[in-house]
Amino acid sequence: MVRLTDVQPPGAYMKMNLAKLFAAVILASALADGALAADLPSIKGPPALEPVPVASWTGFYAGVNAGWASINDHGKETCYTPAGTLFGRGCGLPPDEPINASGFLGGAQVGYNWQVNQFLLGLETDFQGAALKGSSFSSGRVAIVGGGLSPLGTLTVEERLSWLGTLRGRAGFLVTPALLLYGTGGLAYGGASVDYDRSFPAISYMSSRSGTRVGWTAGGGAEYALGNNWSVKAEGLFYDLGSITSQNGSTPVATGFTAGRNFRLEGAIARVGLNYRFGWAAPATPLVAKY
Repeated sequence: MVRLTDVQPPGAYMKMNLAKLFAAVILASALADGALAADLPSIKGPPALEPVPVASWTGFYAGVNAGWASINDHGKETCYTPAGTLFGRGCGLPPDEPINASGFLGGAQVGYNWQVNQFLLGLETDFQGAALKGSSFSSGRVAIVGGGLSPLGTLTVEERLSWLGTLRGRAGFLVTPALLLYGTGGLAYGGASVDYDRSFPAISYMSSRSGTRVGWTAGGGAEYALGNNWSVKAEGLFYDLGSITSQNGSTPVATGFTAGRNFRLEGAIARVGLNYRFGWAAPATPLVAKY
């Protein structure tokens, strides 16, 4: 027997089925979202940036250097008559003998650098002892202004550079944080001495002169940083200290003529050096990502 209370109204039965269907849909959606989230890559915020220390070239430095230097003298002979005329009548015309020599050079340097991004400006002074000595010798007769030949004679010229210093500016570019390429130029000064001896059987024209000469220098080089404070460099320079004239009258018999030479004090330097940079710093310039 079916009781009236056991029969559910059609509306109630439909509401119960819709509730079950809605709960099933929510459960399926939640499970699907979880599975999809597990398959997708994790999306996080931007990676943290950490500074990378880069050595700064700014600051004082000091060091030592050593290398090879040359003398390339293409000076001119001089002769004045008793009236003071250069190569006047009666003067001999000896050849302008070149003087070429090379030798050791070594010393120390101090300086200061200013680094701006990849560019560098600096000021450097150095002082070197040198062992440069060159000479030239010739013999024979020479033509005389106005006609004829001189007696048989000899000509000896000698030039020495005992020390050399410079005060230069530097301008360069950092190819890498450790490698600097630069040009340099400025004042040069040095201690020079010269000797002149033109001799004939009866008379000689002999003279000597020495002193500090001032001129200029220019060149370039490369410097490489080793660790935090040390760096090595290779450098080439041309120097020109101007000229120095040595001349004298004849002895033991005075002829009234004066003979000598205008020496040219110039040459080249090739050297290597080692520098210590004081107050080295490591500013955080470039940044790299840390994951």
